[in-house]
Amino acid sequence: MSYKSLCVLLAMLVGMNAHAAKEPPLRLCFEDVDQRPWSTPRGKGLNFELLKRVEIHLNEQFIYFPKPWKRCLSELKLGQVDGVIGAADSVDRRAWSRIPQLPDGREDPARALFEDAALVFLRVGGQGSWDGRELQAPGKLVVVQSGYLVSEQLRERGYNPRDSVKSAADALRMLVSGSYDVAILQGLEASKLARDDPRFKGRVLQAELPYTTVHLHLMVARPTYARDPQRIEAIWQAIGAVRLAKDYRQLEAAAGAAR
Repeated sequence: MSYKSLCVLLAMLVGMNAHAAKEPPLRLCFEDVDQRPWSTPRGKGLNFELLKRVEIHLNEQFIYFPKPWKRCLSELKLGQVDGVIGAADSVDRRAWSRIPQLPDGREDPARALFEDAALVFLRVGGQGSWDGRELQAPGKLVVVQSGYLVSEQLRERGYNPRDSVKSAADALRMLVSGSYDVAILQGLEASKLARDDPRFKGRVLQAELPYTTVHLHLMVARPTYARDPQRIEAIWQAIGAVRLAKDYRQLEAAAGAAR
């Protein structure tokens, strides 16, 4: 998208959302562990660079709260925050949240914050394996991070996810300790740790194929959406527009997250 086209689109969105400045700031919860390059506990990363541009273009204001991921989702469900940053769509979550949707009701990937992969990590010398179709894990035990959608997916497929760990580093430590042979962790941060961190290098192997890929959204509480759907739709539309902008794509490329 050219700079001129982006400016025209965002000008239209400003018109749609001119009343936003009169509304209270949106309270957004995000995970308080590193998910580089998307977010860090101190509110840095590509997600915040993107949302900063949305704020400017729409005259919006967001307030950020770093918390454990499971708590973010719980507070969204209870309406204690307006949205969470980087949430995956699921049938259960739709009962109390909204994401950008296509006319047929499916999630709209063009207005997601980003796309990420759930990656499989295996203990070197262990009995775990993943060939892209069949996951082998002793005792059906798989380490995953607390509150992540992959935990539900594994349960549906007959596995026994151990979802008490908070960070990718915690999960990889459980592998190298010999307690488990398989972990499924999200994204580039886990991959970098397994590849470069002396604690894990040579002791943990990342499987060649991802377990699944997901679109991660700015997920909004249903009451927040119902109060002003035009405002939320404009924000989602601006997210999609910013993601296409040249300067933001350059940031993604510099961070190793180019599409």
